[in-house]
Amino acid sequence: MTAHPQSTILVGVDGSPNANVAAAWAVEIGRRLDAPVEAVVAWTELPPPYVDGVDEHVAEMNTHVAEVMTQALDGDALDGINVTAVQGPTADVLLSTADEKEAAMLVVGTRGLGPLAGLLLGSISRRLLFTTQRPLVVVPRRAPPHAQELTRVLVGVDCSPIARRVLSWSAGFCADLGVPATIVRCASPGCERPPGLVERVDGRVRSEAEEALEGFRDLGVGYTIAIAHCDPRVALVENATSDQAGLIVIGSRGEGQFRGLGGTASYLARHSPVPIAVIP
Repeated sequence: MTAHPQSTILVGVDGSPNANVAAAWAVEIGRRLDAPVEAVVAWTELPPPYVDGVDEHVAEMNTHVAEVMTQALDGDALDGINVTAVQGPTADVLLSTADEKEAAMLVVGTRGLGPLAGLLLGSISRRLLFTTQRPLVVVPRRAPPHAQELTRVLVGVDCSPIARRVLSWSAGFCADLGVPATIVRCASPGCERPPGLVERVDGRVRSEAEEALEGFRDLGVGYTIAIAHCDPRVALVENATSDQAGLIVIGSRGEGQFRGLGGTASYLARHSPVPIAVIP
């Protein structure tokens, strides 16, 4: 984010309240980053009497869908967002449009009522999470209808290679927003140890975390380190609540306690009180 402050933030919309909540989050972040926000909506079938495959009919439908979606956003006080309508499967449209616009991040909501319905519950979510080459922000359905000010970012990392990318992105994002971070590391949750050994393990984990946070120090980003002794998914939710964080950042395909989006990301999509950012 720091290197490309003007990069587009792309948000997927479908006219549902949850998609508009995601759009509101994108607009707020775009305002603070001085980055343009654009929306894309996918549609699949032409209604009668249009003939599928006729370029003129597809172009006309694109215009119509974009106008309808623009009106829906305007009605939710999200006027001014440029909306593009594209025919095709939702995941394909989101991925291709993000690549075409070289988006800095792709933002989506959960449990939409239109083409994006069940985004994190089926094949669309898995494809986005595992194939996008751009940061993906998922705004949960339980998020408030109006974007709250983001004042702290929670970063969940382990000792895997992807953690370096997560920390690098998070440091730049926090620097651009001017907010501090909480770095969550888990010390082998679920294992009982003598009290003396717990302190030594915590000390080692804290030292490892400090070594990896040079990027935060270089950019002048304030941070605290939280060592958790429970399931990482639970630790992230609990720390996000206690620290009043506005965003949880995790990596895809981690190799430590945070490995596998099937566990961490899908759990957070159901239980996180705040948006989550998944770094590929």
